[in-house]
Amino acid sequence: MKFEKLFDNFYKIYIAGLKKNIYLDSETNFWAYAGENEEKEVFNLFKDVRDELLDEMNKHRFEVKIRTIYLNVTDRCNANCPYCYIPYERRKNGRTMSKDELEKWLNYFSEIGVEWIIFHGAEPMIAKDLVFEAIDNYSELNFGIQTNGFLLNEEDLNFIIHKKVNLGISFDSPDKRVEDFLRGRGHYDKIMKILELAKGYERLSVITTINSYNYTQLEKIVDILVGKVQVLLMNMVRGTQENGRSMRINAAEHFIKAVEKSINYTKNGKRIVIGDFANYLLGILAPSARVLQCDVSPCGAGRRFLALTTDGFYPCSEFIGLKEFRYNGDLHTAIEKFKRVRERVVEKIDICRECPIRNICGSPCPAEVYSETGSLFSPSPSCEYYKKVIEHAFRVIVRGDYKYVLKMENLKEKFSIC
Repeated sequence: MKFEKLFDNFYKIYIAGLKKNIYLDSETNFWAYAGENEEKEVFNLFKDVRDELLDEMNKHRFEVKIRTIYLNVTDRCNANCPYCYIPYERRKNGRTMSKDELEKWLNYFSEIGVEWIIFHGAEPMIAKDLVFEAIDNYSELNFGIQTNGFLLNEEDLNFIIHKKVNLGISFDSPDKRVEDFLRGRGHYDKIMKILELAKGYERLSVITTINSYNYTQLEKIVDILVGKVQVLLMNMVRGTQENGRSMRINAAEHFIKAVEKSINYTKNGKRIVIGDFANYLLGILAPSARVLQCDVSPCGAGRRFLALTTDGFYPCSEFIGLKEFRYNGDLHTAIEKFKRVRERVVEKIDICRECPIRNICGSPCPAEVYSETGSLFSPSPSCEYYKKVIEHAFRVIVRGDYKYVLKMENLKEKFSIC
């Protein structure tokens, strides 16, 4: 990505394959696709809308309102994925909440206005009776489950569908050998069965962890999932643990091919969206509409969500096991304790400070960089990956294919230079 700073935080970006330039203000994410003869018009429009956009962006970035709790009802897991961010000893020998503990927390969250409870990993289905009873008894809360799927059966799926619970399942490879290596023996067959049983369930999504074993297979993952799910998340492996760091890879080329495959399917009536890419598009087109918070700076940890485990709160699940980021007390004090995570903004990271796309990328992840470097203010180890993918997001916007990724009826146009 080549760029030129014109003034303040305003840049001209040159992207291969585009006939005109991208003009971008890195503070508000105001952008325009224009030729040099149109610069004056772009600058005048920016001047007119800057203050409004900055207010909106600052609210989206800095407002603290915990809407979601990622709730680890158990520390234990029945798999041993090589890149897992939760320490092995905890997954092997950790404990499970009692019914009284869980109900105490759910009553508390309900009282203070938390909107979503996501039963998260380790593996929540180890305590499925607790989880399902909670879903049954707390209709005032919205629920989600993120699971490896090993313990899900048809009866469980029927309950989840009946209760309209968001369900995310893990799936990393269309190659059975690779999938079973990464997720555990029998995982490929189990996920195929779940996908068949839950086919058509609109609240079903799949999460893929991109790593050095599966990065060339991302297109094929789209092929195998189209018609089964509409939303697919493809997350870069996190280096919170050493094994994760050893499995990093710059997968931009293959991720972009997967994006193109998903767009083509959607054009032909088989909608499938890669949620991470949709979030980059929103970061350009409608920054305050972003749902995924990893790309926002500061990220959502301790700001939009918290993780609750058997030993207390963490800013998010990625911090689990880092004792200096643990607080065993009430939610409001936890928010104050995690202030230093919210202070990690791209403007304080040397390599990001002069990058035009800093508030589209967000330089994730604070837990990852802290684990590796001991500092929250180190840049993302996947910087080059994000640059390539966001470059492609601009290409998709310019050619008009963003409408095959985003649901445009949910967005409202504020300004245009056309």
